[in-house]
Amino acid sequence: MRAGRRGGRSAGWVAMLAMLLALGASLGWGAGDFLGGLKSRSMPLLSVLVVTQSTSLAMLATAALVRAEGPPDLGFVVAAAGSGIAEIAGAAALYKGLAVGRMSLVAPISAAAPAVPLVAGLVLGEVPGPLRSVGLVLVVVGITFAARAPGSTGRVGPSVGYGLLSALGFGTFFVAMDSASEGDLLWALLVARLTAVAAIATATVATRSRPRIGRADLPVLLTIGTLTTAGDAMYATATTLGYLGVVAVLAALHSVVTIGLARIYLRERVAVPQQIGIAGCLAGVAVLAVA
Repeated sequence: MRAGRRGGRSAGWVAMLAMLLALGASLGWGAGDFLGGLKSRSMPLLSVLVVTQSTSLAMLATAALVRAEGPPDLGFVVAAAGSGIAEIAGAAALYKGLAVGRMSLVAPISAAAPAVPLVAGLVLGEVPGPLRSVGLVLVVVGITFAARAPGSTGRVGPSVGYGLLSALGFGTFFVAMDSASEGDLLWALLVARLTAVAAIATATVATRSRPRIGRADLPVLLTIGTLTTAGDAMYATATTLGYLGVVAVLAALHSVVTIGLARIYLRERVAVPQQIGIAGCLAGVAVLAVA
């Protein structure tokens, strides 16, 4: 009986750790998204992506060299490459949307991404319990309310379009990275980033763009790359410890972080529906913690 209780406590701590890592990923991604959106207003999008993704690649490559272990099986490598393509597509759509639209609208719409892993989790048999289901519903409904347009001001059309593209990209990333991280966590992150950088380089050559990067821009761009890497690492680790659907929903709270930063630093108005949505998200997190 005591062993069963210890096992239950251990499983509970593992689930809590997965939730904390997912929330940590949301903080890293949310802050990185805010800074990336800001820099995309004053710099070409490809220039922002080149530096931020290359920074992340350099960090991961260094870690892989220090550890000196070979790659996993081909199937995991393919899943990691797919996750890299999906993430860079989601990030490009998000940064562009944040640059030309309203941050307080683009960010929460992009947070619809958990719809993809939630469906995938159900297909894989990850059925959450009653209390956990209530928490997930609160978070998803909260995200939906947060995505309500705050009014007629701002460029609503581009905001919605780029937000939806971002959601599809990040949702696919959530699922693919979950599969890739089962083989080897560090290699999954490294292959994903290498693929993303290759995609950016291809786009740069195809469009004959020349990255324009000022010395004053580098600190912020390096910070974005670091935050993205930290968020990816925490999310990938969390998927190996907890339910994919739960982890993806909590990680998607990065939109709330971006909205909060836009409210504080850009004075963007947060309308009543969005306030309700943010409150619902926080309530859902609390319920998931109890569950």
